[in-house]
Amino acid sequence: MLFLGSAAQIRLQAQTLLDTAQMSALQTYTSLDEAVKNADKVQKLDLSGLQMEEFPASILKLNNLIVLILDANRIKAIPPTIAKLKYLQLLSANANLLESFPRDITKLTQLQILQLGRNTIPALPSDIGSLIELKFLNLQSNVLTSIPTELGKCTKLIHLDVSNNQLSSLPTELGQATMLEYLDASRNRISILGAELGSWSALQALMLEGNQLKKLPPELAKLVKLKRLELGTNQMEELPAELGKLTELQSLRIFGNALPSLPSDIGKLINLTVLDLNGNPITALPNEISNLTALQILNLGSCKITELPSGIGNLARLEKLQLTGNQLTKLPTDIGKLVNLQSLTLNGNVLTALPNEIGNLTKLTNLNLSNNRLTAVPAEIGKFVNLQTLILTRNQLAALPPDVSKLSNLQKLYLGDNKLTSLPSSISGLTDLQEINVSKNKELSKLPDLIRMTRLRKLDLLDTKVSKPDIDILLKLLPQTTEVKYSDQ
Repeated sequence: MLFLGSAAQIRLQAQTLLDTAQMSALQTYTSLDEAVKNADKVQKLDLSGLQMEEFPASILKLNNLIVLILDANRIKAIPPTIAKLKYLQLLSANANLLESFPRDITKLTQLQILQLGRNTIPALPSDIGSLIELKFLNLQSNVLTSIPTELGKCTKLIHLDVSNNQLSSLPTELGQATMLEYLDASRNRISILGAELGSWSALQALMLEGNQLKKLPPELAKLVKLKRLELGTNQMEELPAELGKLTELQSLRIFGNALPSLPSDIGKLINLTVLDLNGNPITALPNEISNLTALQILNLGSCKITELPSGIGNLARLEKLQLTGNQLTKLPTDIGKLVNLQSLTLNGNVLTALPNEIGNLTKLTNLNLSNNRLTAVPAEIGKFVNLQTLILTRNQLAALPPDVSKLSNLQKLYLGDNKLTSLPSSISGLTDLQEINVSKNKELSKLPDLIRMTRLRKLDLLDTKVSKPDIDILLKLLPQTTEVKYSDQ
């Protein structure tokens, strides 16, 4: 009687829909033999990573199974008898060899989570709409060319991942899934989004990277809860003014498109912390960019920007500023107001000088100024007491200021391909240095005393005039420096 009561209690629990926390808390069996011995008790079975080539038929003996995990095996098919596991709420068979969607899964009417990512499934059955309790569907990295309109009947769907497939569109009927909070359709062939976009007012994350989109519909304005929008590597030539309606947006990535400019409405995204515009032919930033006072990461690499707006100094929370490969000839003095900046990359521009105000950036840990036209570095560089990496390669520097010796935390110093004839003697005090590169300074013949640099591991002296005897002495004094490059003379 006690046994029967216990079994009945398990069946009752199996009929109750659990949330993800409750599923995680279930006792997990990882041995099929052990599970079969306790068939009526088993509610969660994890057989992932066992290299199984077939779906084990004995799983069907587990009448009260709620969670079944078969990830990272070599299973090619799930049999129709899967329908016998009528209490199943989570089925995961990611990273197998499934060649078709197991159609009888659609009979599992309590199924809430279905994960079939990283298989070779070419299509979904129309009766997938029968999964009326489905909340989480992962079909990433298959070979889907379309999604059936019936998926829209899964009106409880919250999370949908169809990334890395061969989809050319999303069905209009998917707009019926109005509870959708997460949609990843990146790395497909989608060229247009319809008005259904506006139906997803609960959406918080929309990933569309790596498609063929040229524009977004005006219904974008209805995604008022959106926090993450990824549109990288599409064919976008403009951003709609409606973008400014997404005031909850925190991350916006539009790298690798064809945007020549930004709408002024971008200044309304007051909660934005990440803005990635890398690889767009943008020539100038709107003044309204200064309103984005929550920004922490701004990537403007490989654009065509000739100057920064003076209001850039308003972005006081900025921690990372990427300006690689632009056409900047100077920096505004307001750059000194970015006092929280930790990484500043300016390589590949046409800078001839730096403003003294740059010395205010005392939190910098990484500064890259390579491939510019700098003839001097201001003494204020000595204020970068937290700097770990300094890259000044390929400039026109004839000397370094003595204040470089104040960079007490510097670990990597790259000075190659300049016009240096010497290094300041005070540099010997940089005892944390691990790498020094002074190659291609053709007139450099002497080095300061480096004996205190006990952490130095790499030293590049290629194409300098430092003599072989001096190098031999140096190697004896610094036995820990195991990577030394120099030209035979």
